[in-house]
Amino acid sequence: MRIVSLVPSLTATVADLGLEASLVGCTSFCVDPPGLARRITVVGGTKDPNLNQIRSLAPDRILVNTEENRAEDIALCRTIAPVHESFPKSPRDVPDMIRAIGIFLGEDHAGALLATDTEKAIDDLANVGKKNISPDSFVYLIWRNPWMVAGNDTYISQLLECAGLRNAMAKTRYPTATMENILNLSPEIVFFSSEPWPFRKRDCEAFSAEWQARTSRPIPRLLKINGKSMSWHGSETKRAATSLRHWIEGDCSTGIIQPVLKDGS
Repeated sequence: MRIVSLVPSLTATVADLGLEASLVGCTSFCVDPPGLARRITVVGGTKDPNLNQIRSLAPDRILVNTEENRAEDIALCRTIAPVHESFPKSPRDVPDMIRAIGIFLGEDHAGALLATDTEKAIDDLANVGKKNISPDSFVYLIWRNPWMVAGNDTYISQLLECAGLRNAMAKTRYPTATMENILNLSPEIVFFSSEPWPFRKRDCEAFSAEWQARTSRPIPRLLKINGKSMSWHGSETKRAATSLRHWIEGDCSTGIIQPVLKDGS
């Protein structure tokens, strides 16, 4: 089988299903498995794939995502080979997606096993999260200049809510926000994602300084969070749910969430 994946998280999932050798094309953002982009053809980005190049690879299967890939590119991919299109909005959607991809790629058994393991990891996280009867509210930042936030209708938000937290941003998808907006939300935690904007310590320090310049209210906990773990749906979901559970239980050694300022905030 010859597989082209236009979704980084699904490229990793294909490999975890034992089909890395069948991948013939991926995007420039497909960083897992490590070194894959040096071994197979890179067909462009998620938003600007080279369709002629994809066609030249003569794929048997193509994997796409409703949000990550453009509708017109997905439509053209369907003229090249059978396409699996997915769009999980919650970690709870992922096990069925994995099963469907397993069937699509002829790896029903491997897909079923990974899906079952993922369901268990999500259930274990949710069981720990249910013990939090007073959930901390959070704002999850994905970009700056302007600030952009993961709203409550996102996979990111749903994963954190499984962990027993509450999204202070009630808007859907990824709205922009001013510092005034964030202040009005009164979050107890502000997460700085490692992607798509690679937040650094200086970004968090600038946020802290602006907060303190505008209000005398205590600054929220400022935490760096692994954006890949939080947004890559597929085989990464199991790892992310397990790491989040360990963090909720007090084990920070997994590194999914870390304080960014010296005082531990």
